[in-house]
Formats: sequence, structure tokens, C-alpha cells
Amino acid sequence: MLTDDKLARILTDLKLLSPKELRNARERQRNVENEGLEESLIFLGLADYAKLGQAYASHYETAYYPIFHSGISAEVKERFPLQFVKKAMTLPIAVTDSQGFSMVSCEPDNDLSKSLIEQFARGAKVDLKVASRIEIEDSISHYYLEKPVKREKREIRLPFEFKILDLDDSSEESHKDQDKSAGAGLMQTGGKRVILIEPDHKIRNALATLLQREGYKVAAVVDEEEAIKELLNEDAVYLLTRRIFSSRTRRLESTINEYGRRVEIRFFSNIGGIILGEELSSEELFRNYLSTVKLLLESLTREQPEIARACHLTAHYARLMATALGLKRRSQQALLLAVYLKEIGLYNGDDESGAESNILSLIPVLPYEKSAAALKKIEDSFNLSEIIAQINLPAAKALPPARIITLLTWFVNEFGVNPENEVTTANFRKQLSLEPEGLIDSHLAEEFLQIISHEQHLTGRTRGNGTILIIDPTFERDHSDLYNRFIKESYEISFARNEEQAAAHLEQQRVILIISELRQQNYNGIEFCRKAKQSHPHLPFCFFTSENRENLISKALIAGADDFLSKGSSDQVVFLKLNRLAQQNRHANRPAGDGGVSGSLQEMGFMETVQILANREKDALIKITNKDNQVAEVYLHAGEIIYAGCKNLEGESAIYELLSWEDGFFQVITPKKLPERNVFGSTEAIMLEGCRLLDEESRDLQEAMNQE
Repeated sequence: MLTDDKLARILTDLKLLSPKELRNARERQRNVENEGLEESLIFLGLADYAKLGQAYASHYETAYYPIFHSGISAEVKERFPLQFVKKAMTLPIAVTDSQGFSMVSCEPDNDLSKSLIEQFARGAKVDLKVASRIEIEDSISHYYLEKPVKREKREIRLPFEFKILDLDDSSEESHKDQDKSAGAGLMQTGGKRVILIEPDHKIRNALATLLQREGYKVAAVVDEEEAIKELLNEDAVYLLTRRIFSSRTRRLESTINEYGRRVEIRFFSNIGGIILGEELSSEELFRNYLSTVKLLLESLTREQPEIARACHLTAHYARLMATALGLKRRSQQALLLAVYLKEIGLYNGDDESGAESNILSLIPVLPYEKSAAALKKIEDSFNLSEIIAQINLPAAKALPPARIITLLTWFVNEFGVNPENEVTTANFRKQLSLEPEGLIDSHLAEEFLQIISHEQHLTGRTRGNGTILIIDPTFERDHSDLYNRFIKESYEISFARNEEQAAAHLEQQRVILIISELRQQNYNGIEFCRKAKQSHPHLPFCFFTSENRENLISKALIAGADDFLSKGSSDQVVFLKLNRLAQQNRHANRPAGDGGVSGSLQEMGFMETVQILANREKDALIKITNKDNQVAEVYLHAGEIIYAGCKNLEGESAIYELLSWEDGFFQVITPKKLPERNVFGSTEAIMLEGCRLLDEESRDLQEAMNQE
């Protein structure tokens, strides 16, 4: 018989398992009743059937046979009944032409097993191979009892954005000081040490397992006394405990101060709350479910990572679309969940992947019935099945979230999953025109096109020569060559039909040139030119018109026009003149100082700016000045907000204040140095909470107005 100790020694000798991995498996085994080493290794993802089979083959000096994945024929099953295979722990592979047998066993040296095999063989030759005990047991369940076995799929793989616990461990640089204080032992292990305090051994084991999977070195203890001993024995980066144990926290803080230890006290959150059986808010349930679905997507697409990338990119743009359209917080949540659930096929009746069961199995200690009820409640409350069923239906027949997903799915399919790809307005509209009429909401498409433009400007993917405002609805149609020339030179083009629209563009965008028709319905170009020059005296204003009467040209020039060009002129000459005016203004008004990119809060709000930068996972400083000349600063590190300050507010309170700023300008630059952190929650959670607060404020204001 191959005992756990022998199995451990063989795996390490064959270098199939590292000493650290073995310690992790042993720790889990000690904390889970009636679990062998094989089960622990499989659960932690440290071994699979093949790796265990190699160890058995080495021990018994017999070839390994992958019985679970090779299968058993119906003919062989009839000849070797369930009672036999369970007693002998031996499975038949095939019956040879000479009436011999090929069999696979996990205990070929077991006397009972050998006796049973001899009885069935009745003198025939037996070719015996080996497989691990766990593979034999799972094969019996699968092929004889016809029970689904997904043991190898139970491996927990945590993607970057999925954090079980609220630990900030985003970079080695951010913890340089803690690493120094943690001593040589910590540096040698390659993982940051966490002391976990939890009296319930099931919960303690579950959290320790998840932390180990995230790369932490975990010391799991039952109370603060043991934690203090661990801390005095070896430094740690974090002490992790339940938030409700305030007495423990005070005692630990006293010890930390007394002995001069540098360690942070943190608390369970997210799935930790579900494991503890606490009553969670709807917001916490949403975050838990979304994180779990993301985790499942990573697992199901391990061999096709491009599918996961496409889904994450769709979710990124879904957030931006929801913000731009002003969707309520609940609609935003439904949209995000629908994006991921659509991809994993939860509502696909023909899907055989067992997606629902996989979601539930990812929460290791939560009873199936309890988790199923919680998830069903979420799905029903968000109306997810209806949203997903309406994807790719004509826009007129679908809910807004379904229309958004239809648009974004089309975009990702047409333009690829690389977020670095530059998308031009002309190419976007050309590809969109090839789709069946009515399938994609044209209003949503224009909103999305604006978002793409903002993102490319903000992240530097275009040269961004500036925005040209054209007040002529026929310009793109009648002068397409000239229009395409501006696009190729990386100008952003904005159109206006009347004075009101043109004035709004001037307020919301940094326009570097105005091109205007002399007159059209509800618009007098000369009057608007006079007003524009009064408010923006250095902004070039050029008339491009079919009119050529000298009195009109004189009036236009007196009103402040910089040039008066005829539509009958050569496109080359017109472009050279207009381009020169635009470039002169662009260079003259280039902002001094830190550089970076800038924009208007009316055009691109604070939340949208943060979401775009967060997806880039880079360091950034956002400087914001509102209409009252109040200044705010927000720092992002690796895509997460770490500092915020405005007026007399700091941290999350400052972020919630900034979400209400609608007028003003922002500048995004790369910071030379990052400040001390004053924001500790995840950026996504903070933004969702900000949406909730804005919803409440808007609702309270509406109620007050109704009462009046």
C-alpha cells in the first residue's frame, strides 16, 4: 500500500512537488477531516491524475494507465460488476483476443485485491497497470455510478482582479519597507507572510488555502495569543482577523507597538463574508457573484485566453458606456453580470459544461443549497436571463443592457481584443454600415464612438492634433476627400448644426479651429463668428462657403474671420490653409509645465477618466480644477486609486465629492513620486459606492422638489 508519507517522499524525490507545495497540502490535510494527501493535492491544484500516476508507477515499478480519461467500454463493465471493482479497487481496461485481461489497480500488492483478480481471471493471463487511488475512485463514480466528477476542475485559479481579502499587494515596490522588516526568512520564501487568526478550523483552512493560492506564506492560528507568538517568532506583512473582534485588534496593536513590529492589521471581506455565514448587503453579494463569475471564466477559458480577454474588454467598455449614458447603479451591475454570464453560457440550454455547478463549487465551504439560493436571488433580481436572451435581437426589441452588449460584441469581433488598436471614426462607421439595419442602436453607437475617441486621446494612442469644429451638415458628404485628409492627420472632427450646438462644443472641448458655412437654417455664420471671437479671440475662424460676394466677405472679415475660402477651390489648397491655421493655434496654446493630456469634465467626466486609466494599470496623476477654481488631485498606482484630496477632504470622501463635479478641466500626467496612501478600498467598489450615493442624493432632491 502506498501511504501518504511514501507518496509525499516519491513526489518530492521525482521533483513533481516542491517542499513548499507539500507543506501547503499537509496543512490543508490537517484541517480537513477524513481527507488524504491525494485529495489535498488535487484540491490545491498541486497535482493531477497524471502526476499522481507517475508516483504510483515509480513505487510499484509498473506502467501508469490514465483510466479516468481513457474510459471503460460497456462490454467490459458487464463482465466486471460494480461489487468486484469496489472490493478489489481494480478496474478492467480490456479483454484481449486470447481471453486475457488488462486491468489497472491502485494496490497491486494487496492480498484481497490479488485474490479477487485471480478468481475472475480463472487462469487467464492478467496484464496489470497502476493508477492512483483517487483516480480509481473517481473512475468508479464516473463510469459505474454515472456521477459527474469534476475534481480536477476544482482547482482555484485567482485572476489578478479577483481578491478574496482586502490586502494591498499590487507590487513589490509598494512593500519595499515591509519586505526589509520581514527579515531574511521572508525574502527566501518569495511570498509575503500573513498571520491568519480564525477559531473555526473550516473557515481558517479555506482562507489559508485561498491566501496560499495568491502566493502568501500563511501562519494560521486560532487566537491572538498564538498570533503574538507567531509575530514574535517571525515578522509578517499582515495580521488578518475578523472585523468584529475589536478586543483582539487592540491587544495586537499593543504588542506591535511594544516590540516595534511593522505589520498591518487587515480584515476579512468579499468571499470571506460568505464563508463566515454573515448576512451580506446587496452590494457585497453583487461583488462576490461578479468576482466568482470572473473566476469561472478564467477557469473555463484556460486553453483559449483570447475569449477571456474579449470578455474583459467588453466589460471595460460596458462600464464606460454605463457611465456615459447615466445608467443607475443597479442597471450598471446587471450589465456587467450579463457580460460575463453570457460568455460562460449559464443560460444556454444546450451547454453541457455544468457552468452553474462550477460557480457554486468555487466557494469551498459554503453549502450548495445556500449558495444556490443566494445566486438565484441575484440572477432574478437583476433580470439577467431576459437581458441575455435579448442579445443580438434588433435594438427596438431589446432592453438597454442587451443593446449595449450587442454593440460591444460587434465591436470586439470587428476590431479585435487588443486595446492598443487605434480605431478611426471613418473605419468605425464604415464597418457599422455593413451590419443589418436596426440591429445596433445608432444612438448608442455614436456614444461609444465618443468614448473610444476619449480613451485614445487619454491613453495617447493617437497623435491627437486637436479638435476641429465644423458648422456645416453637408461637409462630410460633399467634401469627403477633405474630411478624410483631416482624419488621416489625426484631427478629431466635431459637427454642429446651429449656434447653440456650436457654443456647447466650445465649452466642452478644446477646439483649435472653426470651419463654418456662411448661413444655413437657424444659423447666421457672421453673427456667430463675432460672438466666438469675443469669447475666444485667439481661436481661428474660417468661412468655407459657396458665397463669393465681396460685401459678405468684407462683413465676415470685419466680424473677425481669419480667412474666407471658396468651396470651388482645390482641396489641396484649402487643406494647406486650414491646416496651417490649426497648427499655429495648437502650438501657440500648448500647455506649459507637466505636459500629459487634458480635457473638459463636461466632455469626459471624472468617473470615465478613472475607469479608462484603471484599465491601463499604470501610474497616473489626475489634476482637476472645477468652475469655482477649486483644485483636486487623484493618484493612481497600477490602475488603483491610492490617494485623493480636494478642498478639506481626503481619501474616499474626496472621491465621492469629485464624482459630483460636472464643470471644469482635468489634466492627466505621469507622477514623479507617489504620495502616502489614503485610499484603501478597491477602485471598482469605491466607484460603485459613489454611484449609490449620487443615486440617493438625486432621489432625495427629487422628493424634496415633489414636496414643494
